[in-house]
Amino acid sequence: MTAAPDHLPVQEGIVSMHPFVVRRTARWSDCDPAGVVYAGRFPLYMLDACHLFGEHVLKPALPPGISHRAPGKGIEMEFLSPLWPGDVFDIEIHPGGAGTHTTHLLIAARRADDGRPVFIGRVSSIRVSDEDRTVTMPVPPALCAVLDDQAARSGPLPDILHKLAPATRFAKG
Repeated sequence: MTAAPDHLPVQEGIVSMHPFVVRRTARWSDCDPAGVVYAGRFPLYMLDACHLFGEHVLKPALPPGISHRAPGKGIEMEFLSPLWPGDVFDIEIHPGGAGTHTTHLLIAARRADDGRPVFIGRVSSIRVSDEDRTVTMPVPPALCAVLDDQAARSGPLPDILHKLAPATRFAKG
């Protein structure tokens, strides 16, 4: 058996817990025929990183019986620069607060080589009843506590995330 070369980029991996950062490599299969990453891949990159945040930050810190999973309520994104196959970029996630029924994550992606911004965004989720997914439920205090702890341990928001409006139609309630 031959060992894999160590210079091949990993497609996706966690590189920091505070702040939570996922490093990702754009793949050829993410691109259009001109070799530019499809715009539709950017929200998927963001949601994949948010999934890792849930699995590695929220889930381990929550008490039994409280789920970190909740359906999406909204996605907000601003594209700032393109990506090409082989480009490596970091997706940084910060808690963005909680409403009565919603939680929000703020996301900033930057190229790993020069720090140039790639995109910023917000993912809002809504808490619903396990028995009837059409009925909203309050955000559990334990979840708010984990998000607050993560925010405190991650330091201040990157300046670029201040470009996101503090409240949108998704971020209310």
